[in-house]
Amino acid sequence: MLQINYKYLSISALALAALGLTAYADSPCDLTDGLSAQPAAFQLETDACFEGLNGVKSDSYMQTELRRLTASARSERGIKELANLASLNKAARIHGYDMAVRDYIAHDDPEGRSHLDRVGLLDRRVLIGAFGANMAVVDENATAEEAFAALMADPANVANLNRTAFDHMGIAAIRADGRIYLIQLFARVEGQLEAPLPANMSQRTDLKAVFAESRAEPVGWSIVSADGDVLAKGIGDTAPASSLKGQSGYLNIDMALGKDLYTLKGPAVSLF
Repeated sequence: MLQINYKYLSISALALAALGLTAYADSPCDLTDGLSAQPAAFQLETDACFEGLNGVKSDSYMQTELRRLTASARSERGIKELANLASLNKAARIHGYDMAVRDYIAHDDPEGRSHLDRVGLLDRRVLIGAFGANMAVVDENATAEEAFAALMADPANVANLNRTAFDHMGIAAIRADGRIYLIQLFARVEGQLEAPLPANMSQRTDLKAVFAESRAEPVGWSIVSADGDVLAKGIGDTAPASSLKGQSGYLNIDMALGKDLYTLKGPAVSLF
C-alpha cells in the first residue's frame, strides 16, 4: 500500500490577532519580497538573514527552555525524548523571521511553501516520513512557562507533542515588535542520502540512501514540483542527467518495508 508522508499542523488561537508589524528593509537581509524559490539562493538568503536582521532576533534561552519543557512533558507520559535536528531549527527560525517582517501568521508562507518545503530547501540529505508543526505568538514579556502553555493551549499542538511517531524536533522563538513567535517542528527521520544532493541537478546523480530501518529497501525516486506535478521519476537509486531546464521540485524516495511502500520527503532541487 502506498503511503505518503503525513503532516500534523496547528496554530494556537493566540496567533490569529492582527500584528501590524513594520518592514525591515535596511538590513543586508531583505525579506520584504520573501525568499527565493531556487534552493541554492534560498540557502544563501537564509544564511544572510541569520547573520543579522534589524528588529528581529532569535531568543536562544527561550528555545532551550521550550526544548526542556517539551522533553519533560513527553517524559511524564513515558514518551522518548526528541533528538535535535539542525535543519528543523533553521526552517523554524527563518519562518519566524519571515512572518515578523511580512506581517502574517500561517504555516505556509505567501508563496505557498510549507514547513516541510523549507526543511527540504535547507537540508541536502535528510529523508522525512511523519511531520508536524505547532505555532503560537505571545507577548515579549512572557516567560518560557507561559510560552509553553500558549503552545499547549491548542489540543492539536498537544497531540503533536505527544505523538510517538516523531523522533526529531526543531524550535524557534523569534522576538520582533513586542512579540515572540514560537515555531515548533516535529519529524520522523526515516533515513538520509549517502551524499548531499546538489542544489542544481543537471548530471547523473547518485540517490543512494541509508534508512533508519535496516529491513527497508529502496524502490524508486521522483522529483515533484511545489504544485504536485511529477517532473521526473525513475526506479532504483540513480537519477539520469535531466532534460528539464529551469524547473524546481522536491526529491521523493519510495521505500519498501515488507509489503508496504512509503514515500519519504527529501531535499529541494533545481533541474538545469
